[in-house]
Amino acid sequence: MKLVFDHIDFTIVGHLQGLMEAEGIKTEIRNLGGSSAAGELPFTQVYPEIWVLNNGDEARAKAIVKDYRSAADAERPGPDWTCPVCKELVEGVFSECWNCGAPAP
Repeated sequence: MKLVFDHIDFTIVGHLQGLMEAEGIKTEIRNLGGSSAAGELPFTQVYPEIWVLNNGDEARAKAIVKDYRSAADAERPGPDWTCPVCKELVEGVFSECWNCGAPAP
C-alpha cells in the first residue's frame, strides 16, 4: 500500500478517491474520523488520506492527483469586485453580491 494524497478537506479526498476508483485503482481512505483526535495529535497527522492498495497503481493515482490540481488551479476565482447596486466589496469567488443579491458585473 502507498499513500498518494492527503488533505484537510474530506470532500476533496472523497472526490479524488472516486476518480481513482473509476480508473480501476483500488483505494482505501484512512483517518476518516481523525478530526476527533485533533488537538491531541498534530493536525497534519489526522488529515484524511488516500492509500492505493496495489503499489503498481501509485504512479497512475499520483497522475490523477496532479491532473486534478492542475484543473483546480486553472479555475481560480476572478478578482474581487464592487457591487454596482450597493457598492459592497465582494470576493471574486462569488457571482452575486452577498449583501443585496445583485449579479456580478
